[in-house]
Amino acid sequence: MLSSSIQAIMLAVLASLAPAALAQEVPANEAQIELAGYADCVVSKKAFKKPVDTFLRTIPDNADFFPASMKAADMTCLNAAAVRRRAAKLEMKLQPATFREALYPALYRREFGKRGVPSGIESLEPLTLASEFDGDVSALPPTYRPGRALGDCVARKAPQPSHALLMTKPFSSEETAAVDSLKPSLALCLSDGQAVRFTRPSLRAYLGEAMYKLALKARPA
Repeated sequence: MLSSSIQAIMLAVLASLAPAALAQEVPANEAQIELAGYADCVVSKKAFKKPVDTFLRTIPDNADFFPASMKAADMTCLNAAAVRRRAAKLEMKLQPATFREALYPALYRREFGKRGVPSGIESLEPLTLASEFDGDVSALPPTYRPGRALGDCVARKAPQPSHALLMTKPFSSEETAAVDSLKPSLALCLSDGQAVRFTRPSLRAYLGEAMYKLALKARPA
């Protein structure tokens, strides 16, 4: 039976840096930083472009979702995370949905981090879910559409502040300032009386997916 999580244990040859038996447990906030770095590493690998694309086009939580996530997960990038933390052994447990959420901000940083936001995002025609997935979009988890819609709305109303957020390190003071700058757009994108609870990582995920897809559409051919 397949596990519900991706579990990878990295063994690095770092005997001179840490005891061989050391297993480093990563605090929650630091785990988000490591996850962002891991995703940046994965999307930088040409060999993983097709597996990543396939994974992102798979309907979340269907039978193919976990196997697709495993094919997109790169062990060399996991090992690099162990090296960064100077750990002989680093254990990382990652839900496929969390991995998916980290990949879109990483893809955006890769494609648009240096070149900036393409013009015209605000006036693009609506994107269609059917074009974004391989499979029946009616099977999408009920929590997906509200987050996707919120991210799309905020990205269109505030593309530059959204870009700024995606360029920050998770849980940094820069991220806090970026989130504060997005509050007016978040308020405009919520209906009267509507309350949506989300964390910083989920907001980053919503905006990462929206900004990447919108920026690709707006980018000159």
